[in-house]
Amino acid sequence: MKTLIVICGVVLAVAGLALIAGLLLPKTTEAKRTVMIHQPVDRVFSAVADVGRQSEWRTDIGKVELAEGGRSWVEHTKAGDRIAFQLEGNRPNELFAISYVAARGFSGEWVGRFTASSEGTRLDVTERVTIPNPLVRLVGRIIAPPGSHTDLYLADLQKAMTAPRAP
Repeated sequence: MKTLIVICGVVLAVAGLALIAGLLLPKTTEAKRTVMIHQPVDRVFSAVADVGRQSEWRTDIGKVELAEGGRSWVEHTKAGDRIAFQLEGNRPNELFAISYVAARGFSGEWVGRFTASSEGTRLDVTERVTIPNPLVRLVGRIIAPPGSHTDLYLADLQKAMTAPRAP
C-alpha cells in the first residue's frame, strides 16, 4: 500500500511539474523562415496556392478535402490529424495567407510573401501557432518545436520545385 501511495505521489508531482512548465510557455509562438527557390515566382506561387494538389508533394499530408470553391479545406495528415484551413489573403505571385484550426486544439496563421528575383523566387513565411492548453503546449514544444512544420513544408516545396515533374 505504501508503494502505491509513493507511486501516485510521484505521478502527481510529475503531472504538476508538467502543468507548471506548460503554463510558463507562451500560448503563441512565431516562426519566420526565408528560402530561395530557383523557379519563377508564378510557378512557386501556383504550387503553394493549389492546396488541393499539395498531398502529391508534401510528405506529411495524406489527403486534402476542398470546400467553398477552394477558400476552405481540410488536411488529413499521415499521422492522423485533421486540420481545417481558411484562405485569408491571396494576391497572385505576392501573398498567400491562411488561418487554421486543428482537431487537437491548436490554431494558427501562415503568411507567405513571394518576391521575384534574378535567382528565382524568394519566399518569406511567417507562422504563428496558438496552443491554449498548457499540457498540450508542453508536449507540442517537445514533439514539434516552433518552426518545425514550416521547415518541413519548405523542404518539401523546394524538393517538389526541383523534381522533374514539379507541380
